[in-house]
Amino acid sequence: MSVSECARRAPCAILAAVLLALAACGGGDRSGGDGDTSPTRSVADAGARAAPASDQDHAGASVAPPSARTPAAPAAASGFGSRELAHPEDLQMLLLGYRLQGREPPLAEWAAAQYAVVRANEFERGKVREQEQARLQAVYDGTEGVGLLRLNVRANLSEYDASRGGYYLDAFTPGSVFRFSARAAPPPFREETVSLRIDNPGELNFWPLDPSAAQEVLARNNGQRNVALDSRLRITGIRRRSTEAELTATLLGYAIVSSRYGQPGMLGERRFDDPDRE
Repeated sequence: MSVSECARRAPCAILAAVLLALAACGGGDRSGGDGDTSPTRSVADAGARAAPASDQDHAGASVAPPSARTPAAPAAASGFGSRELAHPEDLQMLLLGYRLQGREPPLAEWAAAQYAVVRANEFERGKVREQEQARLQAVYDGTEGVGLLRLNVRANLSEYDASRGGYYLDAFTPGSVFRFSARAAPPPFREETVSLRIDNPGELNFWPLDPSAAQEVLARNNGQRNVALDSRLRITGIRRRSTEAELTATLLGYAIVSSRYGQPGMLGERRFDDPDRE
């Protein structure tokens, strides 16, 4: 959806190691009420543009947990598909929004407006236009049957709360919103935005740990408080709000991933009740 939002880009060596770990696992794509939340991009998406919320920097490459404990994608809720879209780019989210609203994207018009088509000479223009339309069609086709999303979200650990016994993570509160923005074609076409609102009730951002486990987590993260949350969500609805589409989704859980240099690894995980799962 206007695959629009967090930690810094990891060195190439870390990213390569994480990709290998994800392959072994068989992986699938700030807290505060209505505040915007920024999803990070996957390593595989690093070559494409990821547009975050308007007040955020571009998201860096994400780190996914190299562990077989990463939860498998669950079955989809009725009314939506069973496929998972992992670490989506803005254009993928935009076209998913079109599909779920039952709107036909103007792929032919978008293709004709691409710079590569406009700049092609009269002998090559038709072929280049066909290539651009095929590229857009492939992205749209990739959204078919999607009902689950996988996002990497940047977060920070709070100071340890001894009274409750755990850390707070400054991401994922009920009502948190992710925004994805993309311009499918140059002007006169405009940038479009798709938002994703978390609809879980209750607390999502507290990580209960006893003091010794909490201290070990901090040590394993090289004393740093920034982490990545490898998160899975189930799409529960879609509606039109003003000029943008808004998806709602239930957060199924997330793995808390270390940002330690050269040694990414899963520090823990949280799972939440799924009312649509039988």
